[in-house]
Amino acid sequence: MAHFVTGLIARHAALRSFATAWSLPLPIALTDVLSLLPLGAEQLERLLPDEQHEFYDGFNYLSPALARVFKLGSERCTLLYFETEYFGGMGTQGAAVFRDGEIVFGPQSAELGPINNALALLGVRPVPPAVDEFETVGLQRHRSADEWRAAEG
Repeated sequence: MAHFVTGLIARHAALRSFATAWSLPLPIALTDVLSLLPLGAEQLERLLPDEQHEFYDGFNYLSPALARVFKLGSERCTLLYFETEYFGGMGTQGAAVFRDGEIVFGPQSAELGPINNALALLGVRPVPPAVDEFETVGLQRHRSADEWRAAEG
C-alpha cells in the first residue's frame, strides 16, 4: 500500500486561521485538540506560486521558501509540517515544527520517527491501542491528501 500525505497539523483555531489567511480549505479535526490541513499540489501552489524550489534533503516539497511561510504562520502558535512517501512499506517521512516564527524541530527526514517526534512536541502521547503518536492522531486513516479531502469533505 502507498501512503503519500503532505500536510500541516496544529491546534484547531491556529490551523483554521492559517487556512483562512491563505484561502485554503478548512482543516479536518484529528483529535479534540488537533486538526490536519492536507496539502495537495493546488494548496502548495497557493502557498508558493511561480517559485523555483530548492528542497531540504529528504523532502519533496519543503523548501526554505515554504519554511518561511510556515515561520510567519507560526508567529503565535505551533505548526507541524509533514510529508510521507511510502510504497509497500518502504519509504521515508519528514517533519518540521515551527513555533513563534522559528523552526524548533527539523527539518528531519528518515525512514521512521520524524513525524512521531514532531507530534510529541505538540503534546501527543501514544494512547493504546495505537502503537505510536502517528496512529494516536489517526494519520493512517487515509493515504493521500485527496483521500483526506474526499473522506472528510
